[in-house]
Amino acid sequence: MKTTLYTILLAMAAMLVACDANYTTEAKSELVVEGWIDEGGYPVVILTRSLTISDKYQQADSLSQYLIRWAKVSVSDGERTVVLTGKFDSRYFPPYVYTTGNMRGEAGKTYTLDVEYRDFHATATTTIPETHRIENLTIKPCADSDTLYQVKINIDTERANGAYYQLFTCEGKDNRLFVASYLGSIDGKSLKKGIDIPVYRSYRLATGKKYTPYFCQHDTLAIKLAHIDANSYNFWSDYSRNLTLSDNMFMAPTHNIRSNVKGAMGYWCGMGADVKYVVIGEPRFPTWLLNDSTSYGIVLAAKRAAKSL
Repeated sequence: MKTTLYTILLAMAAMLVACDANYTTEAKSELVVEGWIDEGGYPVVILTRSLTISDKYQQADSLSQYLIRWAKVSVSDGERTVVLTGKFDSRYFPPYVYTTGNMRGEAGKTYTLDVEYRDFHATATTTIPETHRIENLTIKPCADSDTLYQVKINIDTERANGAYYQLFTCEGKDNRLFVASYLGSIDGKSLKKGIDIPVYRSYRLATGKKYTPYFCQHDTLAIKLAHIDANSYNFWSDYSRNLTLSDNMFMAPTHNIRSNVKGAMGYWCGMGADVKYVVIGEPRFPTWLLNDSTSYGIVLAAKRAAKSL
């Protein structure tokens, strides 16, 4: 569940290190920015440095040195600028974020991110499109499994024409990190009226477990439909393609991910976000909660009530 751009960079570096030392060249570590601001939400930014390709063995315990804790991070909406506060938060991964309660995202506004850390200086600009709602959500058992479930959503395809989306999922009651759903980048022009959009579990690279795109019974799941601008769509579609092809030695990705961040790798993404909370495969779970953007507290209380019946 906790796969992020940071995790993938580490995994890719680890695979390259396994090659013959004669074919590796140690490169300079780069700044990696992961940032987003939802309509009605606060800005959140995670900062790391990329793991350099090297023929020297690096223990997992040393990876914490790539987490950046002392940067100056600010966000401007064109009218005022707010400096974000860094803090430890175990509900994210890596477990350190920069955020603030003094600025909420508004649809139609443009937000500029500025990051300063030692010799690094990165900037990025994004806009927040208006939120498009999930109109219907269905959960059905997979035909060949008693424990796996397929999740699908419906949206207004007329509003979707000309729009771009990214699907994210967040699993577990103690987790706040939404990760990109596998094959979750959507160009609204490709959607036909009445079409069901599948929501897949994120593709977990180098977890040591066999990947399944489906969800397990009793999973507590949040699904985010993010309406995003064209620049953000370019990043997420490239990210999805490269992640999908990274395991295929015959169809390896051949170009870099397009990014709206200058001076660093990563993304700064404004989202018109609609979030639905569900518990997978609970036959006594109140069905009205499936299409209600309610809080985890209410969902979990309802789950406990259902189990007590």
